[in-house]
Amino acid sequence: MLKEDTYSDASAIVLNRYFLKERFEQNPDEVLSFLHNIACKDERRDLLYALSELSYLIGEKKRTGFDYDYPEQAARPYYLSSAVYAYFFLLGDRGELPSPYDRRFRVACDLYNTALAHGLDISENKPEEFEPGVRQLPVGAISIAIDNSNFPYELKTIQKFVAADELDVTGLSVRDRRPGLGAPFIAVERRAENAPVGREYPGTLFLRVSGDIRDIQEGTCLARMELYSSYDQNEITVNGLKIPLEEDLTAQLAHSLNQPFIWKLGKLQFLTGREFLENGVYPLQPYSPGRIPVVFVHGTFSSPVWWAEMFNTLRSDSDLRKRYQFWFYIYDSGKPIPFSAVHLRESLSETLTNLDPESKDPALQQMVIVGHSQGGLLTKLTAVNTSDGIVQAATHKRMQELELTQAERETINRYLVYEALPFVKRVVFISTPHRGSYLAKDYVVRLVKKIVTLPLNLLQATTQFFTLTAKFGKGKGMPGEEGHIRTSLDSMSPKNPGLLALAEMPLAPGIKGHSIIAIKGDETPPEGHDGVVAYKSAHVTYLASEFIVRSEHSCQGHPLAIEEVRRILMVHLNENAEQDNESTSRD
Repeated sequence: MLKEDTYSDASAIVLNRYFLKERFEQNPDEVLSFLHNIACKDERRDLLYALSELSYLIGEKKRTGFDYDYPEQAARPYYLSSAVYAYFFLLGDRGELPSPYDRRFRVACDLYNTALAHGLDISENKPEEFEPGVRQLPVGAISIAIDNSNFPYELKTIQKFVAADELDVTGLSVRDRRPGLGAPFIAVERRAENAPVGREYPGTLFLRVSGDIRDIQEGTCLARMELYSSYDQNEITVNGLKIPLEEDLTAQLAHSLNQPFIWKLGKLQFLTGREFLENGVYPLQPYSPGRIPVVFVHGTFSSPVWWAEMFNTLRSDSDLRKRYQFWFYIYDSGKPIPFSAVHLRESLSETLTNLDPESKDPALQQMVIVGHSQGGLLTKLTAVNTSDGIVQAATHKRMQELELTQAERETINRYLVYEALPFVKRVVFISTPHRGSYLAKDYVVRLVKKIVTLPLNLLQATTQFFTLTAKFGKGKGMPGEEGHIRTSLDSMSPKNPGLLALAEMPLAPGIKGHSIIAIKGDETPPEGHDGVVAYKSAHVTYLASEFIVRSEHSCQGHPLAIEEVRRILMVHLNENAEQDNESTSRD
């Protein structure tokens, strides 16, 4: 653990060896120079540790003191010097490397990481100002080159870097920080004109130093500042050793969630039907071949921010992180469910085609979809073969009995007849109103219709669609009155015969399903509800498992719900492994 006000016993041994304790208090720069000169002749590695720690302490005093107009600038050379000495202590060619069980090893890692962030002033420099050049140190100088070949984003598109260590993360239960060497940062991309939110990327800064400390005093020491994307590279090789990079993915997530618009998105899209952020599938990281996609589908009046706790916790699990990649689906939750379901299905298919046009990645064919509330109903419609079951419920007739024009038949087939998507292999329903929500009753629906404004094109499409179904059902096929605005709440009405028919349809062969049902209080199934959905509505009999969590409706952030999703994802991995073994045995 770093000490900010005094040096450790290990450094005290070095200072005492040369009778420098009092002298360090009086003239620390002089002592640094003295010890540096000794270390150029004396190969003992403990000198490098003391130089790193003492340089860091001086930097801290200058940064937090009142003796300088620009304390950060005054402290920067000492921090950078501390990082360089720590590098040589940890990785330099001076006999046997320190043991990872050595307390100094652990502190030296912290010295390197923290001092590097301060020494190169990540948060102050604009990305385009990261230029190669000579940096002055308390003793000598170092020439630094820049290597951003492992950072797949152009520096000119990045507005700023933020040092992850500067952020105090609140609101997320788990901080996904992975130990290693380097200074974690967040790259904040310049927001495009009229874009409501900006993209942000996690990365790590690593300083690779050549030669020895003797080169510092002579001004011939060379180093390379390397930028790495946390999505693409987790370890590097230094002097033949595999070194993990320090990463902080939670800091990037928390910083992204600090954009106020993100929290308004769900409400705005529900109430207006406008795409403030283009609807579709949003991977949370660059495509990773070989990793199974887990798609989160939010519910009504909601947005992906409500998945942050679950996503952050699952991603921090090393077993899941190696085998899964996480995607979000964004949609305006105010429009009728058939419209959103079709868009989800098409968005998923389009995403897979764009990522893997030749279908070479078998992991993409093992997709898991996790849906909350209305999102669970959309999820169901990716995993079921309805035939004309919904059509019968909506119109009271078989498909072939309907006298339809070609255009009308195409509309009915598009929005009421579904086949399971071939790449969906497992679904998880969370607080899903399979038989409707008791909040979607007539008086609530009428109230919502007064405040919801659908775009003209969507209003026309929904009116045409529901007029068509009402025509063949004699006005009784769907809830609501003909000619009125239709919303997702109409679709989730307990009176909706199409929804009730869907609830009884099992998942397609080859697709496994699971349910997480929230119940407020201590009621026992089949009684109980979560404030929005009753247990009797959420419960279906054809799933592989059902888990009860004592929570209100928005339970996707509940620790026990998250742990249940983790269990399901591990089951998915294990069953896939068993199938692979069986296939190998047959071959």
